[in-house]
Amino acid sequence: MNNAYIRLMIFLYTAEKSTVDFEIAMVLLKNYNRFPDILIEDIAKLANTTPASVTKFCHKLKYKNFKELRNDCYSYEDHRYIDNQLQIAETDYQKACEHYLENEQKNLSFYMQYHDEQMIFEIAKKMQKEKEISVIYTPYSYICVHVLRSFLEPYGIQVHGIMRDLDEDFMDTRLQNTALFWVINLQGEWINAHKDWLLKQKAKGKELAIITATYDDGFKELTPYIFPFQFRDTILDTAMQISCLFVKIAFAFANFTKMEKS
Repeated sequence: MNNAYIRLMIFLYTAEKSTVDFEIAMVLLKNYNRFPDILIEDIAKLANTTPASVTKFCHKLKYKNFKELRNDCYSYEDHRYIDNQLQIAETDYQKACEHYLENEQKNLSFYMQYHDEQMIFEIAKKMQKEKEISVIYTPYSYICVHVLRSFLEPYGIQVHGIMRDLDEDFMDTRLQNTALFWVINLQGEWINAHKDWLLKQKAKGKELAIITATYDDGFKELTPYIFPFQFRDTILDTAMQISCLFVKIAFAFANFTKMEKS
């Protein structure tokens, strides 16, 4: 669970601070430890708004209602796991570290097996022709851009990170020498808001690959390369999962390069 926390953080990256939605999001974050017991009336009162406005905000985060958001904020298993880890740490620091590492290794194993292998090799093959690749990202995914850059630089490929809150004309300039670019957008809202601009990039002959947790049939119009993101219950979830995908793509790229030299 805890998907709601990630959705709230993503929302706050681009939200206007003077809006009711921003205030609701801040109240939800400040009172996150009160879930699932807090009521919609409590949130509305603290945000100086109405329950109806809170419900509308929930819709913007892709929840049907406040109850669905509330349930997505809390997991009994998560809390039990953390409590157990802290109890171990109180008596044995080293054992607690080992338990945490073991759990993260399980998550890492999941990420390394999660994606469509054929699609990974298809996009890696397309990258063989490129000298520059761009990644349109948000602050939470910058480390992922750095991972891809580190793995592709030995092959002479430049990887450019482009903040997605820049205006479209500026992004056009940054993509001028890029024939293949990635968009990281877990909620899918940025893609829908900039779909016309993305279609223009496609019309220019540019290839696009998408990483998202929110599948939309309309994305097929943009690209066949849609890599799903799955929310999981780990602190390092977002960056680790996307980074694992980029590492696997880099490995597939290296494999193609070796075969061509043979």
